Amino acid sequence: MVATRPGDLPDFGNPPVVETVLSVQFEPLSQMRAAHFGLFWGQIRGRYPKTEERPSFDSAIERFPEPARRRLGLQFPVLEVPPLPRFWFIHGNENELIQLQADRFIKNWRKSGEGDAYPRYEKVRDWFEQDFREFQGFVKKEKLGSIEVNQCEVTYVNHIVAGEGWGGHEDLDKVFTVWRHPAATIPGKAEDAVFHARFPIRDGSGHPVGRLHTDVQAALRNSDGKPMFVFNLTARGYLGRSTEFLDLGREWIVRSFAEMTTKEMHRVWERRQ
Repeated sequence: MVATRPGDLPDFGNPPVVETVLSVQFEPLSQMRAAHFGLFWGQIRGRYPKTEERPSFDSAIERFPEPARRRLGLQFPVLEVPPLPRFWFIHGNENELIQLQADRFIKNWRKSGEGDAYPRYEKVRDWFEQDFREFQGFVKKEKLGSIEVNQCEVTYVNHIVAGEGWGGHEDLDKVFTVWRHPAATIPGKAEDAVFHARFPIRDGSGHPVGRLHTDVQAALRNSDGKPMFVFNLTARGYLGRSTEFLDLGREWIVRSFAEMTTKEMHRVWERRQ
């Protein structure tokens, strides 16, 4: 499947994105064991020569209406098979990464150096499809069951570094349209802030099919201690046709990013549309 860019989608020549993540969640492959992850790595090792292990992600599904949260006491589940970790397979170029666990396939592009140019969503989507097809073929060959996608997820991570347009965390209102400092001297300007907002994502008929999660955190860049804002946008949901939600999620992320940031910053990021 070749992704196409909507003609009216906001476009930036120099966006602050440092990572793009495409993910599908599916019903757990109950027959999958640690040995199968090793077999799959052997199949892709020529392109992904490094591997690491991480704790697995919990299942995440957006539901409408959202169920009431229940307080559950301590639980001690009895497991016949020990829980499997999440495996990382790191590309030789260090920019691409596959994350794999028994119920999830994740493809990352991440910036590893200042000279790395964002390859754009369409390219990352194409890479995702190629690698996901290879994994689907592996699951079929090893008779591990069928992959039944139940949720898709797109994440953009943006590092908005102080410099042109703003100088410190107190300049939050120069970067984001969703923040306005109090006019009175008390409390005055906030020296920094953290916020999270969720928005329902709707299909063409107005039905909710997912949610957009947005987070802003003040931080300091590791390399030189410069102030920056980490702006994460995650779209999660399902349209009922395998990975089709990914394109809708990307569109919501890009349009929301443009709406939630200021025109002054758009000039810094070289907005073309």
